[in-house]
Amino acid sequence: MVERRSPSRLAGSEGISDTPRPEVRFIRVPSIAERKLGTDYVAPMRLDPRVLEQMQSTIRDLEAKYADALKSQVAMLQVLVEPARKGDADARERLYALSHDMRGLAGTFGHAIVGQFADSLCRYIEKAKDGDWGDGTVVSFHVDAIRDALENPGTDPAITMETLNALDRLIGASGKKHNAGGAGRSTG
Repeated sequence: MVERRSPSRLAGSEGISDTPRPEVRFIRVPSIAERKLGTDYVAPMRLDPRVLEQMQSTIRDLEAKYADALKSQVAMLQVLVEPARKGDADARERLYALSHDMRGLAGTFGHAIVGQFADSLCRYIEKAKDGDWGDGTVVSFHVDAIRDALENPGTDPAITMETLNALDRLIGASGKKHNAGGAGRSTG
C-alpha cells in the first residue's frame, strides 16, 4: 500500500516542491509480540523500537528455556504413567499438575499441539470417576501423543486433528466400558 501525505502547512513553502516524489512503500513485519497478541491488537501507545526489540528478545529466550523445561516435563510424565496407572495418588496428582501446566503454557511458547494434547489429558483426568483410569491406556496414549508432538513439531495438522479425534473416541469408549462394567455389579 502506497502512503501519500500532503505537505504540512507548518513547513511553509519549503514543504512544497514541483519535483515528483519517488514512490515509497512501507513494509510492516509483525513483531513477535504482535503475533502473540493477534493482528487485531492495538497497543495503547507506540512502543519505543528498542523496548519492543528487548521484549522480543526476552520472548525468544523464554521460548528456548521453556522448550528445555518441556522436554524434562514430558520425560517426567513418562515416568509417572506406570505408577499412576496402578493407582498411586501422588503420581496421579503430579501427572495432572504437569499436564495442566503444559495445557496452559505450551501454546504460549510455540508448542500449541502439545497444549492441545495436554488439554485433552486434563479433561480426561478431571472427568474420571473416583480416579478410575481403567488400565491406563488413555493416559499412556495421551503421554505418547504429547511426546510425539514435542519431538515432531512439523507434523501435518490433519494428522494432529485425527490423533485428537482418536483420543476423544478412546475416551468415549473407555467411559462406556466402565459404565457397562459398573452396571452389572451388585451392592449386596
